[in-house]
Amino acid sequence: MQQVIDTGVQRGIGGTEIIRPFGPVIVKAEIPEQTQNDLIDLFERNGEATDHSMNLAGNMSREFTIDDKVLDAEQANRFVQLLADGSAELYKYSKMVQWENFKRSATNEHIAIVDARINDMNLTCAIHQSWGNISVAGDFNPMHTHTGLISGVGYLRLPDTIEEEWQREDHDPSAGMIAFMNGNSQNLMTNVLRIKPEVGMIYFFPAWLLHEVYPFRSTGERWSFSFNTTIENLNADIDLTNEDKIAMQEARDAKD
Repeated sequence: MQQVIDTGVQRGIGGTEIIRPFGPVIVKAEIPEQTQNDLIDLFERNGEATDHSMNLAGNMSREFTIDDKVLDAEQANRFVQLLADGSAELYKYSKMVQWENFKRSATNEHIAIVDARINDMNLTCAIHQSWGNISVAGDFNPMHTHTGLISGVGYLRLPDTIEEEWQREDHDPSAGMIAFMNGNSQNLMTNVLRIKPEVGMIYFFPAWLLHEVYPFRSTGERWSFSFNTTIENLNADIDLTNEDKIAMQEARDAKD
């Protein structure tokens, strides 16, 4: 017999825990003011930069390479530091999430080894490409992925009336937004995340994560930049090394 039960959601239940084992992590951060100024200066003189459009999936007014040919040494160092720091944050947070889920079934020895070293990562960052995007009304970027391990996008300028355009979209707004997609659409979960660009903000995400950019109608330009990086942990990670396994076995043998 089918029965409808008042679950008492308002009262709540004790001892609950949220377990989030699936899905990628996205890190949002502020672009330092000086780095913003460096990049705005570059966008204003973008004609000096190499065209990058043939390497990209987008349909943009202008796509150009960001490198040390168009940034001086101090500007390049600040830009590289931003990308490296944000990529490292995404790597560390992702590994923490992985470990919190994996340790639910790990042995006590494994947990002790990783817990002792997980906060002592020695990370290096390789930056593969970075480029600027200038978009006008009608420009868009189809669904795609990137190369490397970590990618991202930062925003420097938006059309003056883009907020009004968002407010006019009385249902399912999307104009000029970036959308991330992961997995299939199912009840009790979401597989699409839309984000409204904000000037001065940067997002880091796994390079394999599908994403697209919707066109807008407003007059003016949207300035953004993107990049691909790879992070490597020179210390041991959350997986056991051969040395770890040998030490664990020797410890067991010593107890027998």
